Amino acid sequence: MNGSRRSIPFHVTLLTLMVLIVLPLAAALLWLGWRSVDQLEDRSIRHRMAALDSAVESFLTSGLRVVEAVGSTLAETQAFAPSSTVADEERLRQFAVIIERYPAMAAIYVGYEDGRFLYVGRTDALSISQRLEFDAPDAPSLLLRTLVAGDGPRRETWWFQLADGSHSPVQTRMLDFDPRARPWYIDAMRAKGPVLTEPYTFAQADVVGVSVGMPLRRGGVIGFDFTLNTLSRLIGDYRFTANSIIMVASDTGTIFMESEACRIEGGTCLPGEDQVRAAMRAAINRAVGSDERIERDVTLGGRDYRLLVHQVPPALGRRYMVAAAVPISELAVDSRTLLERAALTAAVAVALAIFGVLLASFVLSRSISRIAAKTERIRDLDFSDRTRVESRITEIVRLSDSVERMREGLEVFGRYVSKHLVQQIMHSPETAGVGGMRREITVMFTDIEGFSRIAETMEPELLTSRLSRYFDALGSAILANHGTIDKYIGDSIMAFWNAPEPDPDHIVNACRAALQAAAAGRQLSEKWRQLGRPGFRTRFGLHTGPAVVGNVGAREHINYTLVGSVANQASRLEGLNKMYHTEILASGEIAAATAGHFVWRQIDRIVAAGTTEEHEIHEPMGEIDAAGQHAEFLAAWRAGREAYVAGRFEPALAAFRTAATLKPDDGPCLVFIGRCTDFLRSGPPQGWNGTWHFDSK
Repeated sequence: MNGSRRSIPFHVTLLTLMVLIVLPLAAALLWLGWRSVDQLEDRSIRHRMAALDSAVESFLTSGLRVVEAVGSTLAETQAFAPSSTVADEERLRQFAVIIERYPAMAAIYVGYEDGRFLYVGRTDALSISQRLEFDAPDAPSLLLRTLVAGDGPRRETWWFQLADGSHSPVQTRMLDFDPRARPWYIDAMRAKGPVLTEPYTFAQADVVGVSVGMPLRRGGVIGFDFTLNTLSRLIGDYRFTANSIIMVASDTGTIFMESEACRIEGGTCLPGEDQVRAAMRAAINRAVGSDERIERDVTLGGRDYRLLVHQVPPALGRRYMVAAAVPISELAVDSRTLLERAALTAAVAVALAIFGVLLASFVLSRSISRIAAKTERIRDLDFSDRTRVESRITEIVRLSDSVERMREGLEVFGRYVSKHLVQQIMHSPETAGVGGMRREITVMFTDIEGFSRIAETMEPELLTSRLSRYFDALGSAILANHGTIDKYIGDSIMAFWNAPEPDPDHIVNACRAALQAAAAGRQLSEKWRQLGRPGFRTRFGLHTGPAVVGNVGAREHINYTLVGSVANQASRLEGLNKMYHTEILASGEIAAATAGHFVWRQIDRIVAAGTTEEHEIHEPMGEIDAAGQHAEFLAAWRAGREAYVAGRFEPALAAFRTAATLKPDDGPCLVFIGRCTDFLRSGPPQGWNGTWHFDSK
């Protein structure tokens, strides 16, 4: 197995191929759509600007031509000549008829060389202060004024003509007003022809407009106030977007009309409007005196704007300029919506394609995935999945059959070798060679008491079956506590801890495994005895110490085991159970290392047959949380042991007998009662120090 080799799942491969085809296609279509929309946006802004130019031009030229035509007609009539005998009231009546016929006219008036002044104007064009000054009625009406000839303050007479034709009372006052000093009069007399003033705020009306002055043939000037309020509404109607700005300027660069500031209810007004208006004024000033058309994109206030300045064809000798600034973000909102919808459609199409590919890959790769999952479980030595993978594809069926045969073979192999060892070899194949490493190892030996006698009374097939169940019960406890079963030797088991995988709690796990295995053996034996069958009584020996653990054997056949005296010592401890009638015996190294986990009873200090080294042997009584159950018994036992080691055999005998009453079937108590009795009768060995020497194994 090459862990560095990379692979891609089958469904990912299909999905990648689909993405490599669909996504570039969708991206290309979206790019073409964006290019088309961008061109349409540019055409749209040009078309809308042209419509605005045309509307402003039509408004100015059409209205001014009407004014020019009416003025020319009135200037030629005898009724408005300075020497005419027509009453002023008749002239004012004619003015009133013309104003009512042409709504764009705010006022008509005439001034003569002697200072006389006749005026008719709309009251709805007056400011509030002017309405109060003239005491204008609330209803729409016309203001009719006359100013007598002369210089300096003169008498002014005025009244109001209501919509029903009635008149308000006539009022008079002294007024210092001279029509001969007004621009419309001066320019017309100087030009000796029609003139158009710069847009300005009318003196008698709080509105912006232009005045047209036409000289009379026999002296004087007739003038018209042409209001631009309609133009203000017009540029509002032609506003490109909510935050766009439109300005109209004269040929001198004077801006006389501009759209109102952004006021969006529930919307968003962009900041930096003052900066945008300043940039528009600068562009208008640059265009003064030239026919330049400005159309460019600029960044103002951190946002991109399309800035346009166009010249309008001249009217009465004057030209006007129309300027617009449109936020590109708002200009592109419709196209962005279109693109977003297209992108959403593309995303849905891609998602559907992905779903289709995933569905197809799932159908195609389901069997392969099941086989892969099954082989992964087999790799982890999990042989529980016995269901064959069904498919209509011949190659998959053959692969499934091969995997099943592999599973069956490995399952059988796993019964001969430890799963932990196999897993280690599979993860690290280099460890399968001959050799080992030095490590602290805890070893357990087990043996069935009187097995030879039991085997003589039982058929081999039945004995094999009983041993299998027995080994399964004990082996489960060993494996559950991270032990490795080295081998089965007849009726014995050899197991060890802290190999092949390191286990920092190997001594504790070994002791716990011995207690659980002993309990499992007793439970199994009790079950057999209830059925009238002989049970097995197991003896355990535990020791820990250094050993070399690894692969031992020939190159073609090796065994994972350990080499060292620790195994021999564990075997001796297992055999000593016969002498003390115990079930589990452990070395002093085991008891000292696990004193905080288990309750221990020191059985004896011995010198084994054929050796001179002293060893402490201990018996585990149970987990540390059960210490209270053994406290009284262990107190009597320790008292007996202390007296026994000190050579005071009478108190030792009494203490052991007390312990035996608490635990009548305790083998060590019976052994030490017998020793104390013998020592009291014949005396202890010479040089007694509490150590028992065995003469035979």
